[in-house]
Amino acid sequence: MAEEEDIISTLPDAILCHILSFLQTKQSVATSILSKRWKHLFLSVPVLYFKTTVTDQNEYIRFNDFVYSVLLSRDPALPIKTFFLEFTFNDYQILSPHCPMDTITKWVKFVAQRGVQYIDLYVGTVAFPEMPISILTCSTLVVLNLQCFSVEETFSPVLLPSLKTLHLENIWFNKLRDLMLFLNGCPILEDLFTFNVLFDSEESLTCDEWKTFCLSNLTRADIDCFSSHFPLKAVHNVSSLRLQIDRVNCRNDFISTFHNLTHLELIYLNYSWHFLLQVLKLSPKLQELKIDQAGLNKDYWTRKDDKENWVDPDFVPQCLSLHLRTCNLVNFLGLQGELQLARAMWERVVVISNVQLCKQR
Repeated sequence: MAEEEDIISTLPDAILCHILSFLQTKQSVATSILSKRWKHLFLSVPVLYFKTTVTDQNEYIRFNDFVYSVLLSRDPALPIKTFFLEFTFNDYQILSPHCPMDTITKWVKFVAQRGVQYIDLYVGTVAFPEMPISILTCSTLVVLNLQCFSVEETFSPVLLPSLKTLHLENIWFNKLRDLMLFLNGCPILEDLFTFNVLFDSEESLTCDEWKTFCLSNLTRADIDCFSSHFPLKAVHNVSSLRLQIDRVNCRNDFISTFHNLTHLELIYLNYSWHFLLQVLKLSPKLQELKIDQAGLNKDYWTRKDDKENWVDPDFVPQCLSLHLRTCNLVNFLGLQGELQLARAMWERVVVISNVQLCKQR
């Protein structure tokens, strides 16, 4: 029987490095024992992917040494395109006297100096550690995903001229104003996601302070408005908008006309029909609308009343009669206000192709 051809060995190094970039760095390093050709190949992989859960000091020291050995062994001329770190520990006493954030900050600074384009950081602890400051001025950064960090009030000016995608989940700011200053440092941002962004101070913004602020290149926004009065005027250029909202934080004075909006999804509208009508009025090109009444609200299924009477509007939003094609009403309980809304949508949307009134558990 003829010897089977080793197809993988015939591939150029660039393709092999691309294949290795889909593995965790620990697995990529393990390939160095395969042959002389593979011995140093992992050092050219442009993606660094570190993931660990620390349970004791020895494990932390081993992981720390491993990351440093990989970083310092690389050729300084080779760029690091992606740095992914998922570091979890449950007790600071496990790592005492070590401070993991001091070390992680050094790692982030290292990759930032080597032209990193994608950073994904998650540090799972009992508290929100401070975000590495070097991220804020990384001129090559295109995608930034942050989970479970705090951004101090005294943070340096944000200069992220290349950033196009920003994902903030479980992030603590001192004030809402600090979040807006953060966004203001991302001039070409195209995609924004926020979830559970928290603030130490309840101070809110005023219209006058931010009436001219706008993320002009933003095309897609997915925003959690449970924690703050997010000024929707800042995202009025988007074509796709997903809002997780609460009636308490629905502020009409922060809404501007969404000239480009074609897709809108509202999660947990909480029977805020006036807010809905206002948004529809200011979305003249809307083509797809989805309203999910449940969202993350645990008390949703126990509701007995709309708690707000539906009032037929004295105007018909332009999008309803000209552009809207799809309307999905999800997790509606069939209460009076909901049925009146469904009827109003059905009667006024001339070219609508799909209406769904769903009750899902």
